[in-house]
Amino acid sequence: MAHCSAMKRFFLPICFVLTLWALALMGTQALFAADRVRLALPAKSMGYLPLFVAVHRGFFKDEGIDIETSMMLPQLAHNALLSGEVDYHGVADSALRLAARGAPLKAIFFGARRPNYFFMAKPEIKSVSQLRGKYIGMARFGDTIELASRIALSRAGLDLQRDAVPILIGLPATRVAALTAGSVDATIAVPPDNVLLKQKGFRELLFLGDVVEFPSNGYATSDRQLTEKRDLTKRVLRALYRGLTFARERADDSIRIIEREWKVDNAVAGESYASLAKSFSRDGTASEAGLQFHTQHIQKADKHMGDIPLNRIVDFRLLEEVRQGK
Repeated sequence: MAHCSAMKRFFLPICFVLTLWALALMGTQALFAADRVRLALPAKSMGYLPLFVAVHRGFFKDEGIDIETSMMLPQLAHNALLSGEVDYHGVADSALRLAARGAPLKAIFFGARRPNYFFMAKPEIKSVSQLRGKYIGMARFGDTIELASRIALSRAGLDLQRDAVPILIGLPATRVAALTAGSVDATIAVPPDNVLLKQKGFRELLFLGDVVEFPSNGYATSDRQLTEKRDLTKRVLRALYRGLTFARERADDSIRIIEREWKVDNAVAGESYASLAKSFSRDGTASEAGLQFHTQHIQKADKHMGDIPLNRIVDFRLLEEVRQGK
């Protein structure tokens, strides 16, 4: 009995200490629980590679962020952002138009400094000039796909409305399927679709980034999020910035991420990466000339639109702090 009492006196303090330690650990974990961030994308495009790199490499986890991505059509993504259903979205190009008209939105990061668009056509079409009278697959009127199509045709002296037949089809996969089936003669494709189409014999007529520069694959948020969740937004930007830097500087590792995330073989992943690398942003910001390209397009579409100050549509201040290591 004396032996048992001694054992109890020995183990009880240890059990008490272990219990306190476990409770303290649980409290610490609760205190530092990851912040949930909801982000909407219009499609699972490789143009958002810096985001997926940041997920695969754990850059969001490093910032204490649990990132949740969902796919939404652009208008639904805007509505969700304004209502607070999502915190950020990857539809910055059309967010610029809404912000110019007074919507409380700002673009805060761009993954590409120029459009990662490839004008793809049927094998028998060898040049843009041969698209006269042909069917051109597009997403919708007024978006950057239509703008890119107009620019591509104008280089051959053609007008999209007058000299071709624009067909509204929708999402990238649908446009590619329409081209493959022969329902349209040409369309804008993005990686890996441009690579896969070339493997099937379709022709790349033009890389739009060679003829025009405007930022794309950007992220936007609400003015409220920028004001009320400043620290969280900065952490999101830090993860994206690290993802962009990694994608730009570490090609082989990024190609392996492409293989895993998009379920493509190494050859397709490598060629897709080479396509993406043509457009990577240097630091997540956008040039003044590139942004003015957007504002001029907005003003052309809305004759009553006056001057559009850039600070009405973009806010790179937090990104600049991230770049400076603050």
